[in-house]
This record gives sequence, C-alpha cells and structure tokens, in this order.
Amino acid sequence: EEPEVMERLRVIITSAGDPTPWAEVIKPSGVKWFHVVPSVRHAQRCQKAGVDVIIASGHEGGGHTSWQPVHSMVLLPAVAKAVNTPVVGAGGFCDGATLVAALALGACGVQMGTRFIATRESDFVQLWKNRILKSGERDTLAARGFVGPLRYLKNKASIELAELTLKKLPRLYLGEPDVTLDPDIANLELQGLVSLSGNDDEKALFYGGEVAGRIEDIPTVKELITRIVKEAEEIIFSLPRLVESQ
Repeated sequence: EEPEVMERLRVIITSAGDPTPWAEVIKPSGVKWFHVVPSVRHAQRCQKAGVDVIIASGHEGGGHTSWQPVHSMVLLPAVAKAVNTPVVGAGGFCDGATLVAALALGACGVQMGTRFIATRESDFVQLWKNRILKSGERDTLAARGFVGPLRYLKNKASIELAELTLKKLPRLYLGEPDVTLDPDIANLELQGLVSLSGNDDEKALFYGGEVAGRIEDIPTVKELITRIVKEAEEIIFSLPRLVESQ
C-alpha cells in the first residue's frame, strides 16, 4: 500500500470480466467503483457485486471492444432499464448532442476516450491527434489485438491487421471469442504501436472510435467541457419548442 496513492485515489475502473470476485477487495476501500460492460448480463453481475457506476460501452468505441457488436444506441438503454445502478454511456460520445442523447437513453453521463485524445493536454503523440482530425465517420475498423478485438483508425497498418485477422481468425467477425493470440497478429500490432514514435501515419496503429469522424479540432479540456455543457443546455432547452412545432 502507498499512503499517497490511497489519499488521492477516488475512483477505480475495472473491466473485461466478472466483477463479483473483486467486491471484497474494492468495496471496503471506500473508493467509487466503476465497471465497464458490453452487455445486460454483465451489467446485472455488476449490480450483484455492488459496483457504484456501470459503464455501458458500445461497439463503436475506440480501443478494446467486445466480441459481440452491440452498439450504444441499443446497449445503453437496455442496460439502464435492466439495473438500478447509475449508468454511464461510452462509445460514440463527443459533444453536447451526444451527451443529451445519452441522458435521454437513461445514462447519468458519458465517458469519452477518442475525444479526449484530441485535446491539447493529452499526452498522446501529435501524430495520433492529427490522424483523428483526418478521419471520417467511416474511417475505423475492428481487428484482433493483444486484448481481444480493438477498434482502430483506418489506415494501411490497420487494414493489414484486419486482413490478417480475417485470414487467421475469421470467426472474430461473427462475435466468437478465441482463446489464444496468433503470433503473426501480435507481431503486426507491435510493429504498428512502435511506429507511433515515427512520422508516418500509415504505418502506425491508432486506437480510435467511430466518433473520430465528428472531431474537427484540438481544444483544451476546459474549452471542450465548457462547449459540451453549453451545447447540451441549448439542445435541452430547445426540445420543448421543437416538439410543439411538430
């Protein structure tokens, strides 16, 4: 135990498995416990374990994603309806409009990954941030990575990885988990991650969600949050007028 870490630690986020075995370790600590889930069944296990907040992560999110492709528009309301625990939406959220959508679907907030990569304070390499700005809404794909399926920004490196995945593990695209990681796939991903330190954005592998296609700038975190809140408030206040006009 490190007293300084324990003093500062307020939230712990777990994922990729059954949370119940960790309850007796995490709950007594007093920190807020968040757990990431890809399905209603996993969310119900979270509720049983006593998780404080459930993060429902849709398949359009960047980086590690679930074997079965259930997207936020379906996953988030299904999870919110199935449990009494507060739910946060992840996957596809980047602005005031998507925040309002998450609230309408039953969430109490959103988690953003790709959007926060493209901020000035982010310590991700500039090559990654610039690639997000270059990406359109169709410029991502899913392929096998070190920790299961991952969503990448589309470029030569990720297309090659997806083609190798299709050749070696075709049933991944049917939502079927595999137990072992093929060494050729592991080596190809490692090459792409090493290339992040270079200047060729076709050789590097970038984790990123579909929402990259809606990101057009690199603001400060303060500017981003202020803008999101302002947009969300304007949309919420305009909705009654929109309904009345129909």
